[in-house]
Amino acid sequence: MGNEGGGKHERRALAVQVASDLRAVIANLSERKISDADLAAAAQLSAKLRERLAGPRRPRWYDGNPMQLADADRFAYLDQSPIRGRLNPIAPPLQIEIAPRPDGTRRVVGHAHLGHAYEGPPHGVHGGWVAALFDELLGMAQGLGDSKGVTATLKIRYRRVTPIDEDLHFEGWIHEDRGRTLIARGTCHAGDTLTADAEGLFVKVDFNEIQDRMRQRQGREVP
Repeated sequence: MGNEGGGKHERRALAVQVASDLRAVIANLSERKISDADLAAAAQLSAKLRERLAGPRRPRWYDGNPMQLADADRFAYLDQSPIRGRLNPIAPPLQIEIAPRPDGTRRVVGHAHLGHAYEGPPHGVHGGWVAALFDELLGMAQGLGDSKGVTATLKIRYRRVTPIDEDLHFEGWIHEDRGRTLIARGTCHAGDTLTADAEGLFVKVDFNEIQDRMRQRQGREVP
C-alpha cells in the first residue's frame, strides 16, 4: 500500500510538472519573439507530445456519486479546475485559502498573477477571465455555508482595468443566506486599487438529479 501511495504522489508530481511546463509554453507563445527555426522545432516537439499524451478517456471525478465524494475525488476536482487546477495548464492558477474576517466570520482569500495569455484590453486582464476568477472564488465562498449550490447569476462591476503581470488579491464572503439561495460577494485588488467587485447568487441543487439528467442526455447523444 505504501508503494502504491508513493506511486500516486510521484505520478501527480509529474503531471504537475507537465502542466506547469505547458503553462509556460502558452505564456511564451503569447509574450516572446520566436524564430522560425525554433517555432518549426517546437511544432515537431508539440506533435510528439500530443501523441504521447493521447490515451483513453479516464473517468471524471463526478462519475461516481457526487454527494458521496471521497477526499481523493475532491482533490481531483481541485486539480482539474480551469481556474485553480495545478494539473490544468489553462488555469492561471488561482490560489485560494480560508481566513477569518474582523467580525469573526470566515472569508475566502485568493491570489493570482495573469500574464499576456489572459490579456483583453491593453495592459489588462480580459473581463471574461476576471468574471471566471470571481465565479471560482465566490463558489468557494458559498461553500463556507451549510450546503453547496451552483451559480445562478453573477454580477461584475469593472471599476478599473485589472492589470496583467501584477499580483492580484481577491476576497470573497457570504453576504446573505436565504435558505435555498445564498448571496456571496467579493473584491479584486491590484495593490491598493480596487479593480472589480462581484455579487453571486447561488442556488442549492440536488447534484444526484443533475448527474442523472446529464447521463440521460449523454445516452441520447450516443449514435
